[in-house]
Amino acid sequence: MNSLVSILLLLLPTVVLGMVPRAAPIFAAALGEDVDQSAGTLNLGVEGMMLLGTIIGFVIDFETGDFVLAFIVAGLASALLALFHGIATISLKADQVTSGTAIWFIGWGLSGFIYSSLFGKASSPPVVKTIPTLYIPHLTDIPYIGKFLFGQDPVVYALLITFLAVQYFLFHTKAGLNLRTVGEDPLVAEIMGVNPDLYRYLALIFGGFMAGVGGAYITLSLVGSFYFDMTAGMGFIAVALVYFGKWNPVRVLIGSLVFGAVYVLYLALETYFPATPYQFFSMFPYIATMILIILVGARAHAPAALALPYIKEG
Repeated sequence: MNSLVSILLLLLPTVVLGMVPRAAPIFAAALGEDVDQSAGTLNLGVEGMMLLGTIIGFVIDFETGDFVLAFIVAGLASALLALFHGIATISLKADQVTSGTAIWFIGWGLSGFIYSSLFGKASSPPVVKTIPTLYIPHLTDIPYIGKFLFGQDPVVYALLITFLAVQYFLFHTKAGLNLRTVGEDPLVAEIMGVNPDLYRYLALIFGGFMAGVGGAYITLSLVGSFYFDMTAGMGFIAVALVYFGKWNPVRVLIGSLVFGAVYVLYLALETYFPATPYQFFSMFPYIATMILIILVGARAHAPAALALPYIKEG
């Protein structure tokens, strides 16, 4: 027991420094899903959208060397997939769970199909350079907190700005209030002069774009290559973190950081316990997420109209 505690204390700096990049992809997807669900649309296709983002981002960066363009195109590709979910659920009033599941499989299949079509079964998989972390003179060198606050890659800071913008939008703007009203009672929103379908479409497209960005982050910032099914359930965890966060981006961020910290911990523990099958440690991030949901998310009150199609009366 004492040796385990010693190992955990020894790994603490590694966990703190590594949790942000590991949290980034799931936070991007969860932030988009937060906005989506706040407008009343449940999207279980986040996993498929992230997978599509992984391959599209990888291909664009591999062909052009422009990671900014890669993130944008990956986001747009996943936003297009989200649009199909919107047509099915918002315009055609299809069941959101069924449609989201279909979107998941479509993204899953497309990611493998695109990779196989372009690269075949290469004995040496193609790679791209991962995005380097920033170095800010003097600030990055601050003891203890310098690398954590000022030594992340530029996408992390872009996500932080996006997070602040979404937080402000949802709770400090009229448009944000309208969106949350659509999620609670679209009929009341329409009486107020708000178009519920428009708000749901825009929220869904934003959620899809962020899922694509999260997927691209895995290939371009963490791995530098693509392999099939590489999100490993992160899209579903992103959906779960929205429930843990009670549809508040601040709490979603906290949940994502917990996931990132436990993820880094499991990777590190593998080196200390090589005789233990890696699958045992790989369960840790998902178990941690389940605990968070049980302790907090179970008492969460979802938007009243979440997953319910809006059918105009008369």
